[in-house]
Amino acid sequence: MHLPILLTIGIIFGITILVVLACNYFKIPYLVGFLLTGIIVSPTTFGILNGATEVEVFAEIGVILLLFSVGLEFSIKNLLKIKKYVLVGGTLQVIFTILLSTLLSKLFGVSWNQAVFLGFIVTCSSTAIVIKQLQDRIEIPTSHGKLILAILLFQDIAIVPMMLLVPILSGQSSDWVMDIAILVLKLGALLAGAVLAARYLIPPFLATVMKTKSQEVFLIATIFIVCMITTITSYLGLSLALGAFIAGLIVAETDYNKLAISCFLPFRYVFISFFFISLGMLLDYRVFLENPLLVMMGVFLILIVKFFGGFLAGKSLRVSTKTAIISSLMIMQIGEFSFILVKAGFNQGLISETNFKVFIPVAIITMAITPLVIQNADRLSNIFAKTSSV
Repeated sequence: MHLPILLTIGIIFGITILVVLACNYFKIPYLVGFLLTGIIVSPTTFGILNGATEVEVFAEIGVILLLFSVGLEFSIKNLLKIKKYVLVGGTLQVIFTILLSTLLSKLFGVSWNQAVFLGFIVTCSSTAIVIKQLQDRIEIPTSHGKLILAILLFQDIAIVPMMLLVPILSGQSSDWVMDIAILVLKLGALLAGAVLAARYLIPPFLATVMKTKSQEVFLIATIFIVCMITTITSYLGLSLALGAFIAGLIVAETDYNKLAISCFLPFRYVFISFFFISLGMLLDYRVFLENPLLVMMGVFLILIVKFFGGFLAGKSLRVSTKTAIISSLMIMQIGEFSFILVKAGFNQGLISETNFKVFIPVAIITMAITPLVIQNADRLSNIFAKTSSV
């Protein structure tokens, strides 16, 4: 039965309130409550919501608003200050994680092309979950916050060449040199356009809009900017999240960044909840019951690989051991873009149907424990630091 959109939203939020209240009683992070809500309303659990495609749309809007707000709070000047973290730290984290994942996969008898592909899907971390936690804890300006943001930004860029390499790994494409060259040109054009827009287009446009002295008109104008820039990045074959972040950076360079932040906060909190609920809806609990050891082993190996990949990248930048450990702990989960990658790989025969089904609970479990890990990251970093010094 297809439910009207208002009833769908009412059911989701009603169950969310009950689940989050229960989580609060047991001192469980509310983000985990959102994931649990998704599992409860999932068609594969109780069938409360069947075919609620609106949730996926709202989830994507939530990610866009989240990354836009991060860009607003960061600005191009601050981004340039951490360009070393983005270019060096991000590159090394991706390389180290792919390398470790590939070598580990080979130990289990996986072919080289499939092993590299598994490295791709393991490399990506959840921008939405980690950034949300850092914002709630006011940790983005910290040393580990800047390193994490830089790595996540690079991952959002790296997802594009990874997608281009999927057909190559499956043996269905050979013109990879041209594909990479085109990607570099697209990124260069996007960055050049962003700088020009930040200097010459957006400031006078918003100044003209503000002559109306209407906050509502300003909000509409800002949404227009976000929509246009994310559409352009999507047209170029880049992620919507990256486009939203760039839109935030551009608006942050104007005199109206604080007004934009205050306008978007309520919308961001509502829509981002749909993102976590939509992730929970992907989980089929029957896969976990049929392959519990395989799922838990996958979770354990991914956490280990991602921790060491992030730690090695941090230490290569000569940050403190504690900063490297905290940063590594916070990006140990599987990311939302991994779902896109794994689906593309499955369609091209790079991952079996069994492993594809197992990937979903493995990924969601790594996401679900992230808020708990982040809450205790400082304590865990002290334990690891003491252990490594012994």
